[in-house]
Amino acid sequence: MAEDEELEAFKQWWKRNGQSILFAIVIAVLAVAGWQYWESREANARAEARQGFDSVIGTLSSDQESEERLATMEYSLDNLKDKYPDSPYAVFSAMIAAGVYMDEGNPEAAAGELQWALDQAHQQPLPRVIRLRLARAQFASGNYEGVVETLQAGSEAGEFQPLYRELEGDAQHAMGNDQAARQAYQAAREALDEDSNDRLLELKLSDLAAPEAS
Repeated sequence: MAEDEELEAFKQWWKRNGQSILFAIVIAVLAVAGWQYWESREANARAEARQGFDSVIGTLSSDQESEERLATMEYSLDNLKDKYPDSPYAVFSAMIAAGVYMDEGNPEAAAGELQWALDQAHQQPLPRVIRLRLARAQFASGNYEGVVETLQAGSEAGEFQPLYRELEGDAQHAMGNDQAARQAYQAAREALDEDSNDRLLELKLSDLAAPEAS
């Protein structure tokens, strides 16, 4: 009799709660399946992005003529950037391409790739490195105003502060802004370690020494 009562109680409980329990089980199964699908998709995406990176790297050691090699690199890079713009492989590939463009004497193209890489990179210190390289490419192309804007746009230069400020001083000096150049060089010197002595920086400061009042 007790068993019949327990069975009847269970039937009543299941009638009240069975549908919600089944719904919860289905949701749990779908969640696990969805997670596994997402993991598999992410793994495939990472593998394909890595292949794109390897393709860009592979062009650097190819036996192709310079123009053909650049065209192959650009095709692989554009494909990687289009499909996986958030992948670190795309960012590093753009940085590598920028180095190739600099070697080819095309700092404008290098700056374009570095600007794209900077827009995608968010985890320090990589953006600081890219920003410095971008400013150097801009300087090489004669875009001195761009150098100053790029270096001043960074929220913080961190360990690259001396290099940032010295390059900013170089750009200001190239534009004839000697006072601004002097201030940037002084900021670079102040950012150096106490035991550091940058002779080239000191020469730049000496050349821009304020004239003594007569």
